[in-house]
Amino acid sequence: MRPTRRRFLAVVGAASLAGCLGDGEGGARSTPTDGGPTGTSTDAEVTRLEALSVGGSPGGRVPVREPGTPSLVDFFATWCAPCKPQMASLGTVRGAYGTDELHVASVTTETDRDAIRDFWLEYDGTWPVLLDPDLAATQSYSVKGVPTLVLLDGAGDVRWRHRGLAGEDTLRREVDEAVEG
Repeated sequence: MRPTRRRFLAVVGAASLAGCLGDGEGGARSTPTDGGPTGTSTDAEVTRLEALSVGGSPGGRVPVREPGTPSLVDFFATWCAPCKPQMASLGTVRGAYGTDELHVASVTTETDRDAIRDFWLEYDGTWPVLLDPDLAATQSYSVKGVPTLVLLDGAGDVRWRHRGLAGEDTLRREVDEAVEG
């Protein structure tokens, strides 16, 4: 097991990696928000992380979420099997909206930049890939495993959260509602 994976598991307290989820449940879960803890903004100030300059990722410091714009945040790892097909759905959804309509960012806790670059190029990442080695965003958004998708409205409130591989139809529906709402 690589040190980055071990560190991630230590932080999220995962007892098992069933499907890479790390939540001990072994299956995908969607959580519509109901005004509870997942329905409130998690970051008073917008967290900015270093983005790798690769593919469609611009490099520099990029916000995890874009204030005033719905944001789809994808937490992933290069070693996570379900994260690979998730990239195609994210690319399709990302391509359906302008950057002023939807901000998309993928976040990884990994530190092997070459592995991240290779993954990003292989799976055609066309949006920012952000590095979170100190787990600032991972902890802020209560990520318990990968893949995890967090959809925020323009105010930063969590509208939808999904652990595991999300179907493209579900992802499109949730993003459509956030953009139109």
